[in-house]
Amino acid sequence: MKNIHTHSKIMKKSLFLFLLIQILFASWSFAQNSTLDLEQINQDRLSLNSNGMFILGGWAITNLAIGGIGMTQTNGRLKYFHQMNAMWNTVNLGIAGFGYYGLHNSSTNISLSETVREFHNFENILLFNAGLDVGYMAIGAYLWERGLRKESDRLVGYGQSMIVQGGFLFTFDVILYLLSKNQSRPLMESLENIQFTGTALSVTIPF
Repeated sequence: MKNIHTHSKIMKKSLFLFLLIQILFASWSFAQNSTLDLEQINQDRLSLNSNGMFILGGWAITNLAIGGIGMTQTNGRLKYFHQMNAMWNTVNLGIAGFGYYGLHNSSTNISLSETVREFHNFENILLFNAGLDVGYMAIGAYLWERGLRKESDRLVGYGQSMIVQGGFLFTFDVILYLLSKNQSRPLMESLENIQFTGTALSVTIPF
């Protein structure tokens, strides 16, 4: 009986050691594969963000050119419409320039937690900006309506410009948000398979 008990303990220890080795090997293999995937995910993330800054910069330059010429060759409401477009996109160009520069110097060799944080922060910023964009359009509508009541070409022109600029930025931010969510979804879904209870870590492997 004693020999059976001793043999059972040895078998349990051997089984535990075998499972531990298998888990460590699987974890090592997963880490190696995740590193490659993680770098690709970050490369795609930076490419998307860079393309977004490129589009924003292109919109800004176009509005600066058309607005700069338009406000010197038109009168009344249209003049102020072009004027606001030019002033507004001076800011957009600055944002696009600094944003593109920052992304160009970003590394794809970052950890999983840093990658998740980058996605989370970027998407939250886009949602916040989308809310601001709605506010810009609301202010534009108010200026337009007030300009009509006060017979002010400046208020009407500025209001119309803010509606156009806010509408573009809202569309831009929402589309960029949806594209970013599409990129981050596989990463977030993979994290759903990892659970930490405070005393134990469990990994669910879907088949």
